[in-house]
Amino acid sequence: MKLCISIWRSAARQFHSSASRRLSVQPVQTLQWDTTADSIQSFQHGAFAEKKPVLFRQDHGSPTTTIPALNKWFHGPTLGSGSTRGSLSRQLDEFHQLPFPYEVVGASEEKLQAIGAFCESLVASKDMGDQIIAGILHSTVAGSPGGRFFQLFAPLKLLHKALEFNQLRIGAGESTVELYIAQSLLADLPAELLQDLPTPKLVLEAGKGDVYSSSIWLGTEPTYTPLHRDPNPNLFCQLYNQKVVRLLPPKLGEQLYMQVQIKLRLQGSSRMRGTEMMEGEEREILHEAVWRPEKSIEEMCEAELHAGDALFVPEGWWHSVKSKGIDGDLNASVNWWFR
Repeated sequence: MKLCISIWRSAARQFHSSASRRLSVQPVQTLQWDTTADSIQSFQHGAFAEKKPVLFRQDHGSPTTTIPALNKWFHGPTLGSGSTRGSLSRQLDEFHQLPFPYEVVGASEEKLQAIGAFCESLVASKDMGDQIIAGILHSTVAGSPGGRFFQLFAPLKLLHKALEFNQLRIGAGESTVELYIAQSLLADLPAELLQDLPTPKLVLEAGKGDVYSSSIWLGTEPTYTPLHRDPNPNLFCQLYNQKVVRLLPPKLGEQLYMQVQIKLRLQGSSRMRGTEMMEGEEREILHEAVWRPEKSIEEMCEAELHAGDALFVPEGWWHSVKSKGIDGDLNASVNWWFR
């Protein structure tokens, strides 16, 4: 069993790492930032008007530092607690029954077995709520025989229990559960949580003040979003752990995406997070094209975001996002699309 887990981890690291082909990728420009009118005007006439991605670091005035959830929603490993992973804070306990849209990935037999073991642990719980969650998860997976990617609605407690489960699995050297609250609308959150995710000043003042949409992203690592583009500018804020983003300018991204579609003999949507992107051959080929290209892509750039950092993605720029970690830890982000 340990040999299988070792093989799975090697494959997972290959999928989620670009290091196996050491091709140069230029870093995204880092911008010094504060909330003064001069800084906003500088951003408007610079990155926003010129449609250039920029990175805001936590220690240089990142807009993420103004978001209360950054410091209120998450706990890191605590010395002496026995925990080596992140967790949701006690502040979120009262919202454990709040429903969210989840993606669950069983990219290998070991991952599917981990989902099965997770369901069994929930069924064995004395908490009726845990047993209900187990039923939701089991029926979703069992309802798609041979599937590797599943979508369901379940309470926030599912993420909480998955983080606890993964902590035990890592300690035993076993495969972890991979699930993701992906692109869940902030507008669906109760007011008590929404006040911890205020719209950053940059979003409200850099453009017309029109927020097109906004989403929360919470899950267990590895998390992954394949290559796509957004119809509006995007401010992406990292709240917990690290993510890596690779970006391509509009024309180059369009060419790369179409090459993949031609190779697959498909006609996909570059603006939809569809199931075809998340499993099977399309997932693999899209990932290879962006994260393990056979030769350097001159205009491709990369940003590594730590908790407290933010990334501005201009309208039409193609991008793919993944967590830096792969071993079942917590990862969290929030973003705003604006005009």
